[in-house]
Amino acid sequence: MTEKSDGLRKTLSPLDAVMIVVGNVVGVGIFTTTGFMAADLPDARWIMLAWLFGGFLTLLGALTYGELGAMFPRAGGDYVYLREAYGPWAGFLVGWIGFLIINPASIAALALGFTEYLLPVVVRDPAALPPLAPKLIAIAAILVLTFLNYASVRWASRAQNLVSGLNLFIIFCIVAAGLLWGAGDWAHFECRSEDSSIFGILGPPMVSVFFTYSGWFVSAYVASEMKDPQKTLPFSLIVSSIIVTLVYVVINVFYIYALPIPEMKGIVDIGRRTSEALLGSGVSVFVSVMIMFAVLGSLNSVILTAPRIYFAMARDGIFPKIFGTVHPEHQTPQWSIAAQAVISCALVLIGAFYQLLSYSVFFMLLTSVATAAAVFVMRRRNPELERPYKVWGYPSTTLVFVVSYIWIAIRIFLYNPLNAIIGICITLTGVPFYLYWRKRRAVEA
Repeated sequence: MTEKSDGLRKTLSPLDAVMIVVGNVVGVGIFTTTGFMAADLPDARWIMLAWLFGGFLTLLGALTYGELGAMFPRAGGDYVYLREAYGPWAGFLVGWIGFLIINPASIAALALGFTEYLLPVVVRDPAALPPLAPKLIAIAAILVLTFLNYASVRWASRAQNLVSGLNLFIIFCIVAAGLLWGAGDWAHFECRSEDSSIFGILGPPMVSVFFTYSGWFVSAYVASEMKDPQKTLPFSLIVSSIIVTLVYVVINVFYIYALPIPEMKGIVDIGRRTSEALLGSGVSVFVSVMIMFAVLGSLNSVILTAPRIYFAMARDGIFPKIFGTVHPEHQTPQWSIAAQAVISCALVLIGAFYQLLSYSVFFMLLTSVATAAAVFVMRRRNPELERPYKVWGYPSTTLVFVVSYIWIAIRIFLYNPLNAIIGICITLTGVPFYLYWRKRRAVEA
């Protein structure tokens, strides 16, 4: 009989956990970001170094989260880690902003992105469609994947493996063909800029890299459903970080080989432009399919992982109790999944999710900093707790991660302090709800 935890079925293998992360991270960002980076950092060396440094920070974060995940192998991820380190209020605020904005807005953005790449492939003239059509298709994509995740985490993870695997395969084929037979030029890597420096990397370009690597920790949300989570969770975080870094570095080699840096500046669809430059316009359909798979993998990964946060909050009595219920047959957090779908579909129709996400960026960075710092807190306060996995290179590795993310957070705040302040204020709207649910739990106890 399959082992259960909190009513959730333990079915996820190490491969499943790795592909959940890879599918979440390797999304549309890697096919758009480098063009913007070239405008801020017109130097091939520094662009490549920025991607390597982003992967290095991601690996340090994975090492750090691995210790926390092995200590607390339960559904909820950073909600659980912050709760254990700082108290229930800290975990609640992370879950609150995730429930209200970050996760449903991400789902809405991904679903519309999927539709944007799907329509030109299946419709001769997408512009002739009614304005509501793309939104309805995006909602349909959300509902189909929501139903799949409601019906079975096993089937949802298999779909994730298939989509993410096909995406990696198509990326490999296009990159290999471009580098072997494409009409590129390795001299593009000699592009230099005297104004570029390490401080340039740690500025706006690093913010773009941070976004593209974001989501490397999502396997922590489904720890309760992993087989042997104390080993599987650290393994998934570390291995997926290495895979994603390698993929991103190779893709950027492909981009720079295809086009000189000056021609890349400000290009949004850098993936398509470089592929066509190397392999001709006939490859555009394959690029669209590649990006569709990437977006679909990210979309399914968020729908799969995020509801486990609300589930854990409800189980702790600081969120509506219904979100903590498990379907008796499917062993999935049915109401958490359903509520997320409703909010996501509403945001698709309203269309204000990009601004909402921009408000949340600063808080997302602070969450990563606080979660990584929880390793220091727990080591000092609870040295007796069992740690099946310990951070390699502690404390240096964790300290480098924390300091780097603080620096990026400061740069984001200085770049747009209003958005950062609005994001914090939105987060703090959860305080009265937290106090209400905590009081209600005390009364029921």
